[in-house]
Amino acid sequence: MRLCGRVQSGKGDAARWLTLFNAAYCRKTRMPVFPGSLNVALDAPFNWFAPLIEARTIWFGREEYGGERDILLLPCVLANLNAEPGMLWTPTTAARNRPDPWVVEVIAGVDLRATYALSDGDVVEILLPEPPSS
Repeated sequence: MRLCGRVQSGKGDAARWLTLFNAAYCRKTRMPVFPGSLNVALDAPFNWFAPLIEARTIWFGREEYGGERDILLLPCVLANLNAEPGMLWTPTTAARNRPDPWVVEVIAGVDLRATYALSDGDVVEILLPEPPSS
């Protein structure tokens, strides 16, 4: 599955949580996690609870890391950013009630904006892996 969107500025709130719980995020994702996210505005709303998305999603319960909210993580590859591995990231509350459901947040092992010299409006191609076979 391929998603395509444009970089946009965020509020910086992800950086706080990804810093505070960085060790737990690194353990759960099995990768380094830069304390910040890249906001990508898609052409259409993203439904975290669509069956094809849910089958690929990793649940990160608040009891696992000591936070206030359950988190959804979705492995991805940023196709036009040197195939950089990453994860779509959202608290479950935002997945259900986000005021801008076409925006996804991407976390990775590097500062994506700095590493790839990204600016608001730049295009990002996100590839989602096939769901695990049962």
